[in-house]
Amino acid sequence: MTSYFFVVPALPPLVLGERPEMDMQELRSLVSWDKKGLESMDVLTRYIDILNIRSLFMEEPLNSLGNLSEKELDEALLIRNVLPDYVFDVLDQYETSASKVRHFSEVIVRFFQEESSRSRGFLHQYLDFERKWRLTLVAMRCHDLGRDLAVELEYEDPSDAFVAYLMAGRDAERFTFPQEFLSLQEALSSCGLDPWEQYKALGRWRFQKIAALAEGKLFSIDAVLAYGAQLMIAKQWYELDEEQGALLLHTLIEGN
Repeated sequence: MTSYFFVVPALPPLVLGERPEMDMQELRSLVSWDKKGLESMDVLTRYIDILNIRSLFMEEPLNSLGNLSEKELDEALLIRNVLPDYVFDVLDQYETSASKVRHFSEVIVRFFQEESSRSRGFLHQYLDFERKWRLTLVAMRCHDLGRDLAVELEYEDPSDAFVAYLMAGRDAERFTFPQEFLSLQEALSSCGLDPWEQYKALGRWRFQKIAALAEGKLFSIDAVLAYGAQLMIAKQWYELDEEQGALLLHTLIEGN
């Protein structure tokens, strides 16, 4: 395994609510000598690029944390390069921007399926973690609003154990968080119904969980990837105001 003995100790500390001293491009430059490490960094931020595709279709501002600028993303969609094939496989099924947006959750499902199957170590654990907490919040929101979970998860594999668990409880009188996400339930319950406070609680919870996933993986690409995942949370937190945070929380849940 490639050693990051000199890279990891040089990473500045991250504190939620304070401006990060480093951005994602600077972090990428630290791993530019390691082809596999750089590819893993690309996957880490590819989810943002994928969400930015939907923002393009909806004519909304793009998240600056992605790999690609708006111009680069436009060109990638036009020339059909840079982006993974599964993105085009899904989008090519629909003609209008409105229909692409309507079925965009299929792209997100494919992202987690494809990238997780090809990843190892921290990156694999991280993708699994990110997918599952999002699905959990979708199930919670469906229960609270009386929406059909089967419709919201129409592109998920029904034979997947985690999806099956959520579907099994869809008609229960009370939504039950999966055992591994009881701490998320506690984090959200502690801040009431305020969306901005919920967003911050979710950010703190994710930040801590990512640190736990990287525990014991010092001086490796895994440590750098964990730092990158935490950096995205810290940077977005610092740049958002209350209204944007509430909107992002809605997007994270409803957009899944």
